[in-house]
Amino acid sequence: MIKVNILTRCEHCDGDCYLPAGKAESSTGERYMRYEPCEACNGVGRQAKWVTLRDFADLLERAVTFEPDYLALAQQKPVGQYQDSRDAAGI
Repeated sequence: MIKVNILTRCEHCDGDCYLPAGKAESSTGERYMRYEPCEACNGVGRQAKWVTLRDFADLLERAVTFEPDYLALAQQKPVGQYQDSRDAAGI
């Protein structure tokens, strides 16, 4: 069976790269949260994963369907700055 190596979001840190390691105290006496790189992805936020060609094709199909319809976007009127302003909102 042929498989493809892809990069996915790290399941352990959920792509955050760094995880809380505990409280620490600064030289001024302030307490703060200390962070360390995720051990599963070494602080990258992504992990390699092997998937079959059929699963890879499904992933590609889902990625294509997420693209916006550019023809429909071209037909919409642009939003002006006044429409987004505080004056238009009555503030």
